[in-house]
Amino acid sequence: MAKYEKVLNAIEKEKESLIALAREIHSNPETGRNEFIAVDLITNYLDRNGFKIFRGVGGLKTSFMASKGEEGYHVGFCAEYDALPEIGHGCGHNLIAIASVAAGIALASAIEGQQGRVSIIGTPDEEEHGGKVDMVRLGVFDDIDAAMMFHPDCATRIHIESLACRDYKFIFHGKNAHASSEPWEGRNALDAVIQTFNNINALRQHLKDNTRIHGIITEGGVAVNVIPDRAAADFLIRASNSSYLKEVVEKVINCARSAAIATGTDLEVIESDYPYEAMNSNKVLGDSFSVSLDEAGYNVESTHDVGIGSIDMGNVSRVTPSIYPVLALTGDWIPRHTFEFASLCNTEQAYEVMLAAGKAMAITGQKVINDPELQGQIKKEFDNQNSLQKN
Repeated sequence: MAKYEKVLNAIEKEKESLIALAREIHSNPETGRNEFIAVDLITNYLDRNGFKIFRGVGGLKTSFMASKGEEGYHVGFCAEYDALPEIGHGCGHNLIAIASVAAGIALASAIEGQQGRVSIIGTPDEEEHGGKVDMVRLGVFDDIDAAMMFHPDCATRIHIESLACRDYKFIFHGKNAHASSEPWEGRNALDAVIQTFNNINALRQHLKDNTRIHGIITEGGVAVNVIPDRAAADFLIRASNSSYLKEVVEKVINCARSAAIATGTDLEVIESDYPYEAMNSNKVLGDSFSVSLDEAGYNVESTHDVGIGSIDMGNVSRVTPSIYPVLALTGDWIPRHTFEFASLCNTEQAYEVMLAAGKAMAITGQKVINDPELQGQIKKEFDNQNSLQKN
């Protein structure tokens, strides 16, 4: 452990300050692209610790990059800090943010005087639109050689999977009529929405495992005695890889098309500009993190399993080797996106896990920066993953 002494000492030295930052962010929850308090707290702290601060990277008002070092292998730690409406930090982003800050502070201390670059990348709006999608498009991650972050949960998994995801709105345009005296004059847009749901439900049995389709009706008419001339539904469509997702999307759109034909309505399809890609978890990097986690003293035991969702870190993993380990805060089961989980994320136990995650990421970064052979193995796996996906 002596070779990681600088990492461990740096975080121990800053422990109280780091926990205070996490508590302050937890006490001031801000929704996506409104995280001004969190960004000010983090960047002011990093500025005092000698990091160069770049605000608004990727064209987002509440993004940032804080860097130390000019040349060499570039390790990036992603910090999320947006909260959920009403619930607050029910996904533990206050812990994610400060674990990455801790990792950056510690790794910069460990490699001081040698080649290597460390960055903490502030990535806003993970919950709603996926700020990393914008940042990837605009090249923020292009010169990052390895990217890491952790996510709190009540289960532990190092090599995380995620589902590729697309977001669609279906708007049906029909014709108003009196629902009682002249219904034959109308074309019911709400019937088209309902038929779309029925068609999708019939489709489900013919889809591969780990395919998810879920939707809500957002418009359904304004008066019960008027045939609705407009109705709409939003759908999220997910699959284990982008290639199969493309097939599923076409089938779902056909469900809506056929509903429009059956009801005599016109269909308008709107696709979101924020597609989430499936996560390419780099196994070599993840295995190194797993060993580092033991070296950091993480010891929370959990028998629970974590389901598969969609994350914008998947988009990052397509442009640079990345990991997104999920770590249990407790052995009990408390679902995320709840008030109960939000409370858990403001406890001493949660902050101990946050600091352990920061230590493990920093130790992993130190190993990679100091080992060209390990760098090559990480890059080789990344290139192989990209090659397989293109084929």
